[in-house]
Amino acid sequence: MTAFFRLPAWAAACVGVCLSLGAGAQTAASTCDQAWTEYNEFKQRNVMAPSEYALTVQGANVRANCGANALPAPPGSDTPHWVVRKPIKPPEKPKPPKTPKPTPP
Repeated sequence: MTAFFRLPAWAAACVGVCLSLGAGAQTAASTCDQAWTEYNEFKQRNVMAPSEYALTVQGANVRANCGANALPAPPGSDTPHWVVRKPIKPPEKPKPPKTPKPTPP
């Protein structure tokens, strides 16, 4: 343990970076495995056409965590559709009140 403290600061920083990169790779692999597990469980619970499973949220999760080529899907299937809303018309201005008719005497 004392030999580690005798290393120059840059060497200790390199060791720290290497250890953190290894931990990041393990985390990415575990999220990919978890995404595949959720996708397969979804396929077991639901009945759909085989081509529609890749278009579900679980399929998008697999592509996001494991790469775009992990699960084939048509291009643009992970892009949300545009929501176009019509502008709201402002309320009409109130009409001025009519003048009352004079009463006959």
